Amino acid sequence: MITSVAEFVQYFDGVRRRTLAAVARVTEESATYRPRETEWTCGQIVRHIAGAERFFVTKVVEDRFTTDLDVAPFAAWDATRATLDEVHRVEMARLGALPDARLREKLRDLEGGTVSAWRFLMAMAEHEIHHRSQLDAWLALAGTEPPQIYGYRMEDVVAKVGASA
Repeated sequence: MITSVAEFVQYFDGVRRRTLAAVARVTEESATYRPRETEWTCGQIVRHIAGAERFFVTKVVEDRFTTDLDVAPFAAWDATRATLDEVHRVEMARLGALPDARLREKLRDLEGGTVSAWRFLMAMAEHEIHHRSQLDAWLALAGTEPPQIYGYRMEDVVAKVGASA
């Protein structure tokens, strides 16, 4: 259970830093890449991540759902990047102004049930991690090496562990 808004903001900033490592590898050209016509492009994934942050924070702060999850079919890559940064700055400031007690309050979910506000924040983190992984996969399919989450490839870890055993 999350009990501190400030600690969650700090945690989510770490999640976003790892997402930004993948976003930094997207180019103007790869922003339009999609593995199949029915899939989102890399740019749409990034716009969806930004919209989802606004969606989840608005639910926790204002207790209402928004339509920010919908992604535009096209936007210039530099505008998409700027939107991701601006949304994060604004939404983390809004979230950071909440009292910790808000995290325990019950909010209506999409099914009409109730869940604690902190669960919406965990859903936001899991959602971003899911789409970051999707973006990493798209980058690999487009021929761009995706970033390693902590700077190590699996083979590097196995080699280091083997060398110290």
